[in-house]
Amino acid sequence: MSAEITAIPADPTGALTPVEFGRRLRALILARRRSVDSVARRSREAGTPISRATVYNLISGTGAARRDTLVAFLRGCGVPPREQIRWLITFDRVHAPAGSAAASHDARAAAARAAAGNRRPGQLGSAA
Repeated sequence: MSAEITAIPADPTGALTPVEFGRRLRALILARRRSVDSVARRSREAGTPISRATVYNLISGTGAARRDTLVAFLRGCGVPPREQIRWLITFDRVHAPAGSAAASHDARAAAARAAAGNRRPGQLGSAA
């Protein structure tokens, strides 16, 4: 199982389905050396709490995922706002209704707004 997961990049680019996207989220957890529990705890500490079950649903690609849940997950993984944009754009593309041409354009604008909203007052850039 470990060999299968390490072959999957911790990058959203190329994910075509919610399950593929979930596998990449799982790879992100592994790359960041986080557990399901720590992602849930860190998301709560970041002010955007999600449960262990929600984390598991995201990494397995099951259930009806929401953008705000993904943002909480990414915060729990310690992903800086600028890196979150790629994840949000891919999320919107993968979870968009079939035939939604406007969704792609709107997804980029919404992802940029969401990432900008992740900054704390006085924070100029992303800190690693």
